[in-house]
Amino acid sequence: MKKILILNGSPTGVQGNCAQWIKILTTLLKKKADVEVIHLAKTSFSTSLEKKIEGAAGIIFTTGTYWDSWGSPLQKFLEDMTDLEATPAVMGKPCAVFVLMHSVGGKSVLSRLQGVLSTMGFLIPPMSGMVYSLVSDIALKGKSSHAKDLWQKEDAELILENFLKACDLKLTWTTWPVDKKDPKRKWLRT
Repeated sequence: MKKILILNGSPTGVQGNCAQWIKILTTLLKKKADVEVIHLAKTSFSTSLEKKIEGAAGIIFTTGTYWDSWGSPLQKFLEDMTDLEATPAVMGKPCAVFVLMHSVGGKSVLSRLQGVLSTMGFLIPPMSGMVYSLVSDIALKGKSSHAKDLWQKEDAELILENFLKACDLKLTWTTWPVDKKDPKRKWLRT
């Protein structure tokens, strides 16, 4: 079975809405993949986590929306894993992104996060991200002719299907040169 890593980028970790969403995802994946969940609020980037990323067939990112951005644990993770840019650990590795929000801002977070991940080297399969909101959750409990225009929990199945198909792809990707000598060196002088 494919090894899939789910990263929870929410500051609330195992207590919040992202943790509940991850339960939905793991239920959908349980017969198709071996899933490991990492709550970034409780985990620092390390050699061990780097090996898990490297060994995964694909990675699912989850986050809430916090002041028009993703969760701070996810931001710290992205900063710490910069050294993996364009390396075999991430190059062409499929990912899916799930963003939760109360009312607004999530679509921007989804688009920007997928852009960051693609630039880092991850593969963004078609229709592999969605935003689920409190507003949608409430609206979908009523009967509306507009329901098909809202992302729904069931859409996660389609996203995971595309994601898992991408995990089966075996391609050799070309990377741009990345300065690995000292990416954190100071370059601005006064």
